[in-house]
Amino acid sequence: MRADNFIFFLTASGFFVGLIFALLADLEALWLVYACIAITFIFYMIALAASGFFIRFVDSKTAYSIEVEYYETQLDKARSQIEKREAYIRDSTRFIRNLEAEIARAKSKETS
Repeated sequence: MRADNFIFFLTASGFFVGLIFALLADLEALWLVYACIAITFIFYMIALAASGFFIRFVDSKTAYSIEVEYYETQLDKARSQIEKREAYIRDSTRFIRNLEAEIARAKSKETS
């Protein structure tokens, strides 16, 4: 998850948590808005601190290294398997169509 998305998510969560706490405390409308803004701000600051620490202390190159060769070979294997299955399905449908055509011809000969 990107840092921006994490901040947006936690801020929106803070808004709803603030709204729930304000409703449970049975506050007046103005105090409900103040409580909601305060809790949303607290969640926003927590999100900024957490994403800042993550960006500062986690090296993205080591954390997100992708083994390209491994995945390419796996994708090539999957592609060849899919091609084999498609060929099998194509042959099966061709066989079924031919069989249905023969049955239809046999029925038409019987009725003639």
